[in-house]
Amino acid sequence: MPVTQEDVLRVAREVGFDVPTSELAAYTELLQKAEAAFETVAALDDYQPTPDLDAAPRKDVHRPSPEQNPLNAWAWRCNCEHASPSTTLLKGKSVCFKDNIAMAGMPCLVGTDSFSDWTPSMDATVVTRVLENGGMVAGKAVCENLSRGAVSCTSATGPVHNPYARGYNAGGSSSGTAALVGSGAVDMGLGCDQGGSIRIPAAMCGLYGFKATTGLVPYTGIASNDASVDYVGPITTTCTDCATLLQAVAGVDNLDDRQGPGTPFPSDVPAYKDLLKYPSPGDLPLSGLRIGVLLEGTNAPNMDPSLLVSFQQAVEGFKKLGAMVVDVSVPLHTRGRTIYSVLSKMGNHMGMRGQATGRRQVILTDLFEKKGKTNPYDPKSVAAMGVVSKEGLLAGALGWEQYPLAYYKAVNLMRQLSDKYDEVFETVDLIVMPTTLKPSTPLPGTTVADVAAVSPLAQIAAAGGLMENTSPFNGTGHPALAIPIGFVPATDDPTIQLPASLQIVGKFFDEARILQVAYAWETAYDWKTIKV
Repeated sequence: MPVTQEDVLRVAREVGFDVPTSELAAYTELLQKAEAAFETVAALDDYQPTPDLDAAPRKDVHRPSPEQNPLNAWAWRCNCEHASPSTTLLKGKSVCFKDNIAMAGMPCLVGTDSFSDWTPSMDATVVTRVLENGGMVAGKAVCENLSRGAVSCTSATGPVHNPYARGYNAGGSSSGTAALVGSGAVDMGLGCDQGGSIRIPAAMCGLYGFKATTGLVPYTGIASNDASVDYVGPITTTCTDCATLLQAVAGVDNLDDRQGPGTPFPSDVPAYKDLLKYPSPGDLPLSGLRIGVLLEGTNAPNMDPSLLVSFQQAVEGFKKLGAMVVDVSVPLHTRGRTIYSVLSKMGNHMGMRGQATGRRQVILTDLFEKKGKTNPYDPKSVAAMGVVSKEGLLAGALGWEQYPLAYYKAVNLMRQLSDKYDEVFETVDLIVMPTTLKPSTPLPGTTVADVAAVSPLAQIAAAGGLMENTSPFNGTGHPALAIPIGFVPATDDPTIQLPASLQIVGKFFDEARILQVAYAWETAYDWKTIKV
């Protein structure tokens, strides 16, 4: 139907334009011309990377039975290997992907019922690279509803259980990936991180979780929350596996506009797994290294006492390995979570409306088509979202309506926070702090119905203490690695032992040094034997 004068008046009202009667016919003609351009582009064939399904066929694609899925962590199973991989870097390694990562021929749930039946037609760059490096893809791992939430209870397929304590939080939003790797169901996995969603599950499940420097690992072909805080990276049981998987997936792909100056091409990516030994000038493994303990990362009022003791013991371990350890301070860090929250909620709000623009990358048009058929503001689709997504929608709408400058100021303040961290890096090589302020806690519910019966306030409160030390580095872009450092007693039941985690933060593109320090600690100490 051609644009009518009634269409013009309706659209004009939405943008606050009172069209003069004398100009109505002219604007109708102009919008008819615009409509012709829209229709022309809509009718053209799309242009996405085409995977070679003959070289890497998707076999045995299925939803596992409950008996095959004891932690409820699998979204879909498959068996996929490349017939002629370029390298053997990942040979013999089974890999799972967070279920917001596109893999052609594999249904992608993104943890939600707010839309359905999305089967991507392309492979994310990280999928291609895992296969080309000889990895065996075992399937897709459950993620939290619309890939939002730090507690593993929001997925439409039900809560994901911690491999160390059933009924406890596995972390989110890469909950399934961490649960599968932590339980030994797969050797390694790739998660995505918009505020801690790699590092928090790794911390909850006793794993290594790496959010590398902005752009080091291409995000191409992955459902996004907000491009300014999007990351994809390894979740593994050992530092060596973490280095190996990062090496396999890192580097420019000429598609992701998040990859800016300094990002190496694949041929120039450091051989992280071969660089794990720190080049110490002395007899001790970490001689010459300067580590700063971030005071604001440890002195929060909601810091779990046992977790703090575990962290302090781990820091003493660095000293025994020869590192010089000093206290450092970034007062603005205490505001980092708040600044990130404004950036994330207001940015994600536009993304969920399908109104994120200014991008030069591969757009998942098939995903937006599915979302378009169920408008994210349609009551039925909103009802199917998790509490975190619903709160984010409301907060984002309120922010743009009442505080439109808050987003822009948050962008500037996040840059200020980045500068403050960089000032500290002039005096130390690395910064450390607890990954989270508390260990895993009981899930709000163990079924979808149980969780639905829990109040929104209680669900949001369950994530308290998880993002304070992780989310700031999504905004600043610094690389940050979570490493397991021992066990602490559960806060509700001292007989239950749960993993503790330390986060190592480095300068931009200093992933090799971060891994070297983690490897030195891992080599010297068996974290599974350390208890508080």
